[in-house]
Amino acid sequence: MSNNPHKFAVFDIDGTIFRSGLYREVVYELLALELAPAELRDAFAHHEAKWKERQSPEAFSEYEEAMAVAFGKALPQIKCADFDEAVQSVFTRTGSHVYAYTRDLVAQLKQEGYTLIAISGSQEELVKLFAEKYGFDIWVGQHYDRTEDGSRFTGKLTFTHNGKDKLLRKIVEEHRLDFAGSVGVGDSRGDIGMLSIVEKPIAFNPERALFEHAKEAGWSIVVERKNMVYKLQRSDVFVLT
Repeated sequence: MSNNPHKFAVFDIDGTIFRSGLYREVVYELLALELAPAELRDAFAHHEAKWKERQSPEAFSEYEEAMAVAFGKALPQIKCADFDEAVQSVFTRTGSHVYAYTRDLVAQLKQEGYTLIAISGSQEELVKLFAEKYGFDIWVGQHYDRTEDGSRFTGKLTFTHNGKDKLLRKIVEEHRLDFAGSVGVGDSRGDIGMLSIVEKPIAFNPERALFEHAKEAGWSIVVERKNMVYKLQRSDVFVLT
């Protein structure tokens, strides 16, 4: 890859670089510190149990959706100062819990002069800290409106876990970047649109929907497990039925 300042690489964060979900970690931290209403946990606990028991292929997506809906409803009851405390605590404790493959790819592309972009469905406060730590130039995260005095959340949310292709096109236009030679890395179905418009898409530890799409499209598929990284070619991949 040549050193070209107009080239870019775009990454999802949760499950792609970070080995968990920044969004989920903040919710759990608020609950652990008793800074969020107790009924928040009750609203997604059933779905969490179904996922941990692997009751269906869609259990994880349903669990994440249930948590997101419940947290959105609870947000006006949470003080901004408490939220910011939880964000900082999560970052301090888990900011280095990343996958080796994507961590090293980020560093390599940074060294080669790529503009690094992070587009995440997690909270922008935590995305900012994470992106700065790993040298990203541009980042986008979910925005929670705050009251004028900054003490409470209004309950208005700007979601960024879907429509990542539109967000990326806007960033590319605003920063005069070039899709030629562009790299994209993601792990879920929400990343398919974003990966579809870059020149070099990589499905990393993909969930089934992304895996199937990547297989049909001939994209690179990379899996990191324990201390091994597997780069799968189309002829090598299979799904247990």
